[in-house]
Amino acid sequence: MVKHNDVKSRIDIEPGLLQRVHRGDAQAFGKLVDALMKPAYFHALALLGRHEDAADVAQQAFIRTWDARGTLDPARPFYPWFYTILKRLCLNALRDRDRGRETALSMLPGWIEPVGGDDASADVLRAEQSRMLQDALARLDPDDREIIALKDLSGYAYREIADLLQIPPGTVMSRLYTARRRLKTEMEKAGYEYP
Repeated sequence: MVKHNDVKSRIDIEPGLLQRVHRGDAQAFGKLVDALMKPAYFHALALLGRHEDAADVAQQAFIRTWDARGTLDPARPFYPWFYTILKRLCLNALRDRDRGRETALSMLPGWIEPVGGDDASADVLRAEQSRMLQDALARLDPDDREIIALKDLSGYAYREIADLLQIPPGTVMSRLYTARRRLKTEMEKAGYEYP
């Protein structure tokens, strides 16, 4: 399998797959969904903070992608186009969400849960720090959570984030710096003491 020249080269897309999807090949679309469902889910989860919401929005994004396949340009990078659809759906879900419901990112233990060690007291401390981080992330606005999730949780490079968000790399760096400062402030409010 050859890697498609896309913003996220770690995502394998067979050559010609996008052309087949563009023509309405449902089997090819199924392969595309298989390749992208996990990153789509985790990007939605980073913005929405809830497993159920992220799963629903990721599925909706693929439905919208299928419906819009006629506008797909197989010669252009696919993931930034798809990510725009996904992000809009996430922002719509956030807007429509009942404000009184909890928004903790408790469904992200694989990203920020500390690795257990031999020392029980150290494990308790790491678990508490993880909870503080989850709560602090939940208090950030979606743009801040998004930029932190793309860089620090998903490991995208600045250029990749710029391509996904369709902003200059310098803006990515500036937004990331600001979002990290806000996260640090939220952590300090929660009582976290930096070494």
